This record gives sequence, structure tokens and C-alpha cells, in this order.
Amino acid sequence: MNQGVSIILCTYNGKNRLDATLSHLARQQVSVPCELILVDNASTDDTKTFADTWWQHHGTPKISYRSFEQPISGKSYAQDLGYEKAQYEYLLVCDDDNWLCDTYVQSSYEVMESDLQIGALGGWCEAAFESEKPSWFDRYARYYAVAKQGKESGDITNKKGCLYGAGMVLRKSHWLELKQRGFVHLLTCRKGTSLSSGGDTEYSYALRLLGYKIWYDERLYFTHYMTSGRLHLEYLSRLRKAINESDFVLWAYLDLLKDSPRTQQDFLKQALKGMPLLCIKKLRLLLLGDYEQKEQAKFYFRNLGHLLFSYSSYRKHFESMKIWLF
Repeated sequence: MNQGVSIILCTYNGKNRLDATLSHLARQQVSVPCELILVDNASTDDTKTFADTWWQHHGTPKISYRSFEQPISGKSYAQDLGYEKAQYEYLLVCDDDNWLCDTYVQSSYEVMESDLQIGALGGWCEAAFESEKPSWFDRYARYYAVAKQGKESGDITNKKGCLYGAGMVLRKSHWLELKQRGFVHLLTCRKGTSLSSGGDTEYSYALRLLGYKIWYDERLYFTHYMTSGRLHLEYLSRLRKAINESDFVLWAYLDLLKDSPRTQQDFLKQALKGMPLLCIKKLRLLLLGDYEQKEQAKFYFRNLGHLLFSYSSYRKHFESMKIWLF
């Protein structure tokens, strides 16, 4: 595999966001071989043409540029196409609303080169806002992947244990290894305007199952641009629901990592814990509570539904993972 960094930028209708994102990429202080691969994921706003023209006129010769179209909706499908086309070992995921610091690419390369057991590398970010910052944002910033992923630089495999996808760095050789084993995503990340999520966490867990480390480095900093449409509580509620649904799919990964698969009896026992008083309390909060109390009640009832009615799906997830792992 050629040594260098392939920046994978997947976008859906990102035309209005790409100017700032591409500007930050063009300012990268990089001395290693580097390319930018843009994947248009079924956009309808002529995103690809805009990006192609922008880089032709404003890009840097330090970073070569190619673009592709992925007609299948789903960020994981777009990323897989980008990974397939990448010519370098290190794959850096840059979302279309991520503004990387000018040393991000070079530092990523140096960290990954320092330890061949690092499977996934991540950094941290702060938010920039299209409109006024909501008073509640800091409390819920983690749902927007605006947070540090560790207390200090180093191995977080057995701490946080996963990374958010924005700014994540992977190895193409590991991606090829997973593909050769028959790995198939259970989660596909976002599709168009939907809020499905979790593909980045799934990939982190898959790498851990193969014995690789999850790493955090404070030198990797970027700004996450928040559009006005995402800055209201209704959107946050939808986002939390999507995360909760994805988390259920990931139960099987976590149990396999602990080598402790659950039985249907385990599901039922957990569902009945605290019954009926806990159920009555959560129902009261759902009807009469404030925003956070209602969201916690929704979380409880969603998980209760999984525990009571979704064991067969859990087993299906578990068995599908065993096919490629063993």
C-alpha cells in the first residue's frame, strides 16, 4: 500500500457548505503524499460540479483531487467507494461541515506511523454556528459529536472505545482485511436527510474485534459547522432517537467484545427490572416532564421495546458478525 493520506469527503447536497470546508483543506501544511477524494452521495444540487470547479481554481498542488458519484444513499456506501478509490494507506474522513486545522493531515500521518496497532484515530472539535448558539447547546453538544474524545492523547480502546466519524483516520489495509473477511455494515450512517447514524461506532468496534487500538490525539482539532436547521430541540429529539436505534444494533458488538452474549431470558429479566413502578414513573415523565425528562422516558420505552420484542434481531446481528469474525 502506498504511504500517504487519502482525505475522503462524502457529501449529500453539500454545495452551500463546501466552500469553507475545501478552503481549510487547501490550507493544509502537508509534506507527505496526499489526495482529496470527494464522493457525491446522490446529491440533487450539482454538488460535484461545484466542488470540481472550486478545487480546479483554488486547490493546492500539494493535494491531488478526484471526485466520484455514489448513487446508493447512505454515508457508509459513499465512504466505501472513497476507500476503494483511495491510493494511500491512511484514510481521513472529513465531513462536508468539518474545518480541519492546517496541521491535521500531517499530524494524522505521524500518529498512525508511530504505532502499527492503531486501527482508528480521532481528534476533537468545537462548534461554529450559522445563527445564534442555543442556550441549551453545550448541555447536548455530545449528540452533535462536539466534544473531546479523551482526557489526554493516547489509547482509548478500553475507555471511550469508539470514535465519531468526523475527522476519523483509518488504514486502508484494515478496511481491505474486513472486506476480505466478508464484513457487511449493519448500520449505514445517514441517508440523505435521514438521521440514521452509528456506522463510525460500528467500524470502531469491528476493528477492536480484530485486535486493533482506538486512539485519540489532541493535536487533531477541527471546527464542526452547525447550520441553523439543526439547532432546535425537535431536531435534537430526532437525533437522539436515531442514536438510540443505532445503539440497539451495536449491543451485539459490545456483548461480543465482552465475550458475553445475552439470552432471551437475560433480555426479559432486564425488561422487567423495576416493574411496574419504574414504568409508571417514566410514563408520568413522558406526559408531564420537561424536555430532558421526556427524552429520558422515551429512551426507557424504546429500550423496553427492544428488550421485549427484538431479541431475534439481536441474535441475527450477533450471528452475522460471527460469520466474518471467525
